[in-house]
Amino acid sequence: GDIASGSEFIVQNNFEPLAKKKLDNFRRFVSIYPEFKHVFVADNGQGDVRAGELMFDSFPYEFEALYVHVVTDLHKTCGYAPQRWGEKDFTPFFIRTYPEAALQAARCDPPMIRLKGLRRICTDAAKDFMQIKNFPSELTKRERRAELNQAIWRANQFLLLHGEEPADLISAYRAWKDGQKVRTPYGIGTIRGFVPEFDLYKVDIDWRPLDVQ
Repeated sequence: GDIASGSEFIVQNNFEPLAKKKLDNFRRFVSIYPEFKHVFVADNGQGDVRAGELMFDSFPYEFEALYVHVVTDLHKTCGYAPQRWGEKDFTPFFIRTYPEAALQAARCDPPMIRLKGLRRICTDAAKDFMQIKNFPSELTKRERRAELNQAIWRANQFLLLHGEEPADLISAYRAWKDGQKVRTPYGIGTIRGFVPEFDLYKVDIDWRPLDVQ
């Protein structure tokens, strides 16, 4: 952005000038590399989706795809207008993980990345996750791990379908050992196994009445 577009956002909460400024920056970039098509990787926090739509309108041949990392509620996205987009075949891809974006890029026709690139992105995303030291809470960590593992799992199905080796999922920390007693919503249980990739335990439940247990 610049001072003018930034002021509009701060004072009026108006992202349109910022989106147009990003379009202007993109126009200059295309003039330097007119022989290439371009992919815009953005988020839905500060007018990027609207900017992507303007880029698509102004450069339909040079603008290839828009990937939008969801960082706020979709209905709060500046320029969010699925009906308008459908009328002109503009399709932003909203993602929560980069393996999702990579899978779409590998599946499109023609594909934008190779299968080995898809696997590498999944592997790198898992490595990046493991390097994060401080999560807001253990629950947040479990939720983000599950979200990322689901995305990698879907990418793996595509890789296996095409004869490629799958990427490793992120293993969860095991809190209970086999044979250990645990309390569940259904009564006392005994741990019989653990699947670290999905953070799931196999538990034998004591189905007798709770007072008998």
